[in-house]
Amino acid sequence: MSSSLDVCCTLKPVESDYAPVGVMEHLGDLPLYVVGPKDAKKAILVIYDIMGLHKNTQQFCDILANHGYKVVMPDFFRGRPWNIKNIGNRKAVMTWLSKVGTFDLVAPQISQVKTWLQGQGVSSAGIVGFCWGGKIGVQIAGVDRFYGAFTVIHPINVDTADAEKAQAPILALPSKDEPDMTEYMAILKKKPFGAKCKHHRFDDMHHGFAAARGNWSDELNRKRATEAIQLTIDFFNQVLNKSNL
Repeated sequence: MSSSLDVCCTLKPVESDYAPVGVMEHLGDLPLYVVGPKDAKKAILVIYDIMGLHKNTQQFCDILANHGYKVVMPDFFRGRPWNIKNIGNRKAVMTWLSKVGTFDLVAPQISQVKTWLQGQGVSSAGIVGFCWGGKIGVQIAGVDRFYGAFTVIHPINVDTADAEKAQAPILALPSKDEPDMTEYMAILKKKPFGAKCKHHRFDDMHHGFAAARGNWSDELNRKRATEAIQLTIDFFNQVLNKSNL
C-alpha cells in the first residue's frame, strides 16, 4: 500500500469560493454533478477523492466540459464524504472506505451511470480519478471497455497488477507523494495501446494538488493544476477522437 494514503489521511481540504456551473441530477438514489453539452456523444466520468463534491473538483469538471464533453461526477458518498475531524487517522479512513468505497460497492454504480450515459446518446467515454477515485478508475480499466481512456491523478494504492489488467490507455499524473510509477508505465507500454499511455510526475506538488487539497490561490499550485487539466484534455482529445464530439 503506497505512502500516499498516509499523506491523504493527513491533508485537510482547502476552502474555495468557486461557483460551480453544473447541475445536480439523480440516478435513483445516486446524486450526479452534471455539466457540459446535453447532446455530447462523448463523456467523462469523474471519480472524486475522499473529500467528495469539493468545489475544486467541480471546477475541474467544468473546465473539461468547456471542451465539449458531457462530464458526470457521481456522489458515491451521498453527501457524507470523509469527516475532516478524523484527519490523520489512517485506520479510520480504511474502515470507512470498506463500508462506502470498495470496488465491489462502487463498480455497480458506475455501471448504472454508463447505462444512463448510453441512454443519452453517449457512444464512448473516459474516466478521471483522483486519489481513491484513481484506484477505482484503473480497476474499471480492467473490466469495462466502454471507457476508452483513463486519467489517474495523485492516485493511492498504486499496484502494477492494475496495469497488467488495463484494457485502455492510461494517463498517470502522480505528485511527489506517490510512489515511482516507471514499472507501472513499462507494463502499459508493452500493450497494443502502449504508445498512447502517458506519464507526467509533478515532483514539486503534494498529494491532492489538483483536487480538494489544492490551494489554487497559490500561484505555483494553480499553475500545476492547470497543467494537469490541460494534459487531461489533450489526452482525451487524442484518445477519444475529438472529431466525433
